[in-house]
Amino acid sequence: MLAILEAAIRSSVLIVAIWIGLKALRIFNPHILMSTWRLVLIASLASPLMVGRPMFTVGTDVPPALLILTGDMSISSLASDLAPASVGPHGTISQHFDWRLLATSIYLLVAGWLLLRLAVGTALGWRLQISADPVYEDWTAGKDVRSSPAIKAPGTFGSTILLPKHYGTWDVLDRRAIMVHEESHVRRGDFYFVLLATINRAVFWFNPLAWWLNSRIIYLAEVRSDAAAIEDIEDRIRYAELLVRLGRGPSGSTNLAMARAETVARRVEQLLAETRLPRKIDWKARAAIIACVLPLVAVSSGVVAQAPSPPTADNSAMTPDPDTIAKRKAEQEQPRTEVPIDAKLLNNYVGYYQLARLIFTVTRQGDQLFTQITGQQPVQVYPESASKFFAKVVHAQISFVTDPQGQVTALVLHQNGHEQVAKRIDKAEADKMVEQLTKRIKDGTAQPGSEAALRRTIEAIRAAQPNYDAMTPELAAATRQQLTGLQRGLEQLGQLQSISFRGVGNSGWDVYEAKYANGLSIWRITLAPNGKIAGLLVQGGP
Repeated sequence: MLAILEAAIRSSVLIVAIWIGLKALRIFNPHILMSTWRLVLIASLASPLMVGRPMFTVGTDVPPALLILTGDMSISSLASDLAPASVGPHGTISQHFDWRLLATSIYLLVAGWLLLRLAVGTALGWRLQISADPVYEDWTAGKDVRSSPAIKAPGTFGSTILLPKHYGTWDVLDRRAIMVHEESHVRRGDFYFVLLATINRAVFWFNPLAWWLNSRIIYLAEVRSDAAAIEDIEDRIRYAELLVRLGRGPSGSTNLAMARAETVARRVEQLLAETRLPRKIDWKARAAIIACVLPLVAVSSGVVAQAPSPPTADNSAMTPDPDTIAKRKAEQEQPRTEVPIDAKLLNNYVGYYQLARLIFTVTRQGDQLFTQITGQQPVQVYPESASKFFAKVVHAQISFVTDPQGQVTALVLHQNGHEQVAKRIDKAEADKMVEQLTKRIKDGTAQPGSEAALRRTIEAIRAAQPNYDAMTPELAAATRQQLTGLQRGLEQLGQLQSISFRGVGNSGWDVYEAKYANGLSIWRITLAPNGKIAGLLVQGGP
């Protein structure tokens, strides 16, 4: 649900930015507008796939420790980290009402209903299409034209033009205008883009801008086809009268009907007020539109650079080579099988483990084992052996380390090709760390040295000379891999002017706003206990 919400925010920012730009430039040409909004639609549909996968990615798919073992959080969802929140008590499973589950259920019910309605409507339209009688006339040569008594108004379904059975009563000029209008829809693929817009509206039904985008694409499709028809018959008044006559009858909801009641009045007013047809655009203009829109799409995505910080000497060893990481990752992503174990063993694993500046809490509820990282929800893990457990929400496993006496001394987190060791600590030490983090979040106190470290890092990346010694080994390796993309992103923003502290996120990351000559960005940074940078996240500012 968080991924969908974040995607909706990204697409909303893009829609508003494009709308403001079009208004500022006073662009009213429907061909330019349609090309622009089609690109926005594609970006909106793709936005859920971009959550956690920003355009500029720094890292080897290794999320920081605080993001591991959550099924619904992604790297980019740290935007919600801005809101202060208390850290829940350790050693217990929250019994509060799960509002996230309720919100997710409501979302799925409404989205499912809208998608089911669309599927049924499309199926009925397809059934109507194949059952309609083909029209073989001299004016239908080379076109898929069909008619049926069930069709009330001319429209299209896919590449098929659908006509009512009484099409024979139309005079030649009216019929010609109708056919040119519908041929324009078929030629430009309007049916498919309207279908995509309707899917987008269903996925983001809670976002008013998704409904607006859907109606906008429908309206522009009709306006462009109106222009094609007027260009052919060269009679605005007659075409307007034709639209009014057709608009009085019912129209289908699945096919792209020529005279949709909700658009007829506005279209008639517009075509009567205009004296010239809109200028058509060529491939050069479309390429220019793409070049203008894509940077705005990029702004709505973020840049990520992060890696977990080692809490113990075991984790401070040299970063494994890429082949080793790839082999580990492949093994970690293999399907796991739950096996029965003695429930008494679970008590040995319950406790607190220190993972960098975070607490990895292991609790038991009946015969079930749960893990919880500071600032996140508990996640159930399942045994694949007596000492190794796996999560089902992500590809991650936990194995427990014991000493010769059989006492659990640490756990190892296996994920994304890496193995992170978290040493076991007692409750007093865990409570102290939680208390310190809670106070820091409440007071909005930044980690000492985080602003200076961030400023140095930004300037060093701009100069293509990052100080890798100031980063954890994993973060240094990730930064090396994608330095070019980071540097390019910062160059587009221009000279750094100021950095201001905005607060502490739920998981203890410091949040900064960086102002540049050409825009803003929001940075999140966390430092390891040894002072090295353990994680970075940067996204486009508002």
